[in-house]
Amino acid sequence: MMRMEIISEIIGRTKAFYQSKSNGKALIQVKNIQSIQDQKLKPMNEWNFPDDLYDYLDDKIEKFVTYLERRKDVWDDLIPAIYPWFGIAEHSAFIGGEVIFTRETSYHRPVIHQWDDIEKLELREDNLWLRMVLDGLAYLRDRSNGRYFVKLRGADGPMDVANALRGNELFTDFYDYPDEVHKLMDFCTKAVQWTLDRQKKIVGELEGGVITGFDIWLPGNSIGQLSEDASTMCSPEIYRKFGLPYTKRLVNLYDHAFVHTHALGKHNIPVIAEIDKFAVIEISSDPNTPRAIEVYKELSECLKGKIIVVQLTYDEIIDNLDFLKDRKTIIWYTAEDIDDARRTIELVRRELPV
Repeated sequence: MMRMEIISEIIGRTKAFYQSKSNGKALIQVKNIQSIQDQKLKPMNEWNFPDDLYDYLDDKIEKFVTYLERRKDVWDDLIPAIYPWFGIAEHSAFIGGEVIFTRETSYHRPVIHQWDDIEKLELREDNLWLRMVLDGLAYLRDRSNGRYFVKLRGADGPMDVANALRGNELFTDFYDYPDEVHKLMDFCTKAVQWTLDRQKKIVGELEGGVITGFDIWLPGNSIGQLSEDASTMCSPEIYRKFGLPYTKRLVNLYDHAFVHTHALGKHNIPVIAEIDKFAVIEISSDPNTPRAIEVYKELSECLKGKIIVVQLTYDEIIDNLDFLKDRKTIIWYTAEDIDDARRTIELVRRELPV
C-alpha cells in the first residue's frame, strides 16, 4: 500500500513549484532504474487483442507493483501511476480503421484515401480501440487497491491525428487541398476533446488535479500529454495555419495542458510556446540532432515563463546548473541503480530546491 502522506508531499511540492515566482527550481522524476527493471511484458504483437485485454492488464499490474516495491525507498517527484498502453495507434484508431502491431508499439493505417472519406469518419462509443483504452483505465482503477494511481492515456494533438488518418500525404495536402485539410483539422480537434473527456471521467482527480499521461501532475481541469509530433515535419508558416489554431482551440477548453514535442522540431517550439494554456512543455531528444537541453538553451528566451521537461544525464545536470538556476525545469532521469537515483535526487534537491 502507498503511504498517502508521501503522495501528498509530492503533490504539495509540485504545487509549490508551479506557484513559485522564483526560478532556479526543479522537480526530478526518476523515470527508470535499470538495475531493477528486469521484468518485461510480452511483445505487443504476441497478444491477441481484444481477447487478451484483461490478461495483459493483469500482467502489467503485477510487474508495475513489483517495480514499485523495488524502488520504494527512492523519494523523487514521481507519482506511482499506470495506464493501459497498446501502442501509438490508439491515439487515432478510436475514430476507425486497421491497427498493425509490432513488437514495441502499434500503427494505424490511414483511412482517408480520397477527400469524400472525411464524411465517413465517426466517433462511436463501441469503437474497439476506444473501449480498449476506457475499459482498460476502469479495470486498472478498480484493481488499484491503494497500490498505485491511474493516469490519463493522453492524446495526439489535432495535426497528429490528421496525419494518422490521412498518412504523410497530409504534408503536401497543406498546399494542394487547404480547404479539405481545414475540414479534417476541425473534425480531429473535436475528436481529441471527445476521447480526452472520456478518459478524464474514468481517471478522476487527485488532490484537485490530474496525472497526465507522461506522469506530470497538473492542477484543475487539465489534460496531457498532448503530442505535437507532426509539427516537426512542417514549417512554422504551415503550422501556424493548420496546426496552431486547432491546438489552441482544444487546450483553451481546459485549465492547463502538458504538451510533448521533439528537439527535431525546434523550429516550431517557439510557436507551440505561444499557447498560454501549455503550462508544461516536454522536449524529447532525437537521434542525430542536438540534445533537448541544448535546444532548451537555444530557445531560452521564447520559453521564458514555461516549465520545460527534459531528460538529462547526471553530467548534463552538473554541466548546466547555471542555466537551470535561471529556469523552472522538470528533470527526467534514468538511473543505473538505486544509489545513482538517490545521488541524483540529492543533487537536484540541494542545487535546485523547490
